[in-house]
Parts: sequence; structure tokens; C-alpha cells
Amino acid sequence: MGQIPSVKELRQIASKKSTAGFLNPMCDWLAFYPAKIFLYLPFNPTQITIIWIIIKVITALLMTTGNFLLTVIALAIFQLASILDGVDGIIFRVRKKHSYNAIYTDYLGHYLCNSLLLLCLAVGTYLNTGEAISFLAGGIAAYSFLLSKAITMNGIWVSNLEMRKEMESIVYGEQFSMKSQQNRIIAWITDFFLMDNPLNFMFWGVLAGYFFPNAWLFTLWVYAFILTLELGRRLFLQYWRIRTFEQNKEQESNSKNLE
Repeated sequence: MGQIPSVKELRQIASKKSTAGFLNPMCDWLAFYPAKIFLYLPFNPTQITIIWIIIKVITALLMTTGNFLLTVIALAIFQLASILDGVDGIIFRVRKKHSYNAIYTDYLGHYLCNSLLLLCLAVGTYLNTGEAISFLAGGIAAYSFLLSKAITMNGIWVSNLEMRKEMESIVYGEQFSMKSQQNRIIAWITDFFLMDNPLNFMFWGVLAGYFFPNAWLFTLWVYAFILTLELGRRLFLQYWRIRTFEQNKEQESNSKNLE
């Protein structure tokens, strides 16, 4: 094994462009400390991803107890595990060995863990407050979260390579993902509500349950509302981009026919 770079050196050789928010860049910055430790260990990026997925699944399930202290601790660990999410990418860039399996596992982990978090918090809220409507709030939130991923255009839907490139140009255009927003105010607001981030709205909402009996239920409804809005935004944005793309393509075709 070669000499392991210092944390400062790791930041110089393996940093990536972060978002314009504040919590996500904080996680990216902190990820270099466990990354240095993992460079001494025989773990590949996929295995590191599996570690944080296991941590998140276990801590999410602990939230179904409805116990206040256990839920706060479990949620804190769930969100702190997001720091490990940045480690696999650092290991990629240092060792210069990418893995599509790791990328696939990473996305799968986010979809599984975040939807599970919402459902487990709904169960915990019911046991803590007796409010059965928490299942509706958690269900709407989880469904909207997963559906917003499912309805995102994917090149794999078509076999024609040219159409795949066109679809990618439509979907991966500027400002599609809320995380990639360049407007700092929007980026900070998005950062504060992302379920993965430590010290986000969900954490403070759950913590507020110590003082306000319905704080957990309120938090679930906030996420149900926000995630439903995000689903609508993605549907509209893709429709608008597809319509604009096809209009431009038709105009180009008509111009060529007139020549």
C-alpha cells in the first residue's frame, strides 16, 4: 500500500464541486475524515455504500418504537451516516477506479432508506401520539418521493441511441435537480429540507416533539406537502422541456424543408 495522503491532501486531489447550500457541503467536507480511515482498510466503494445503507435501515426501523429519546438518537445517526455517503466517491477519485455497481447501489440506497425513513417515522408517530392519520401523511410523503424518481425520464426507456441522447439533454438540463440550484437562497432552503442532511427540518421537528405533542405529525405533513410539490415540479418541468424541445425540432425541420 502506498502512502495515504493527509486529509488536507485528500481535499486537494479528491474534492468535487458541491451544492450551493450549507448542510450538504458540510457533509462533503466532513467525509474526508472517515475517508482517510477507509483508505487504510480493504473496503471498496460498494462495500462502504452498503455499510451506510445498513446503518440507515437499522436506525430507521428503531424509529418505529415511538420512543422519543430513541427516535431522536436514531434519526441523528441516520442523518450522520450521510457523511459516509461521500466517502465512496472520495475513494473512487483517490484510487481512480470507478464502479457502476457502486453507483447503482448508492442510488438504490437513497431510494430505499429515505422512503423507509418516512414510513417508519409514521409508525413511530402513531405509537407516540395515537394519531392514525400519521400513516396517511407518511404514505403520501413516501409515495411522492418514490414516484418523483420513477417519472424522471430515463434513456433506458428507448433503444434508439439518438433518442437516448435527446432524452438525456432534456432531463439533465440546467436546474432540473433542486440540489443543483445555483440560487443560494433556494439551495439553502432545499438543503434544510433534504432528508439525508444532519440538523435538517426533520431533525428539529422530531426534537420539538419533546415540547409539542403533534410536532412529529406536523413534520410528516410538511414532508408530504414538500415532496408532493417536488413531484408536481418534475412533472411540469419535464412536460415543458419536452414540449419546447419538440417545437424547436419541428421548427428546424421546417426550416430545412424550405431551403
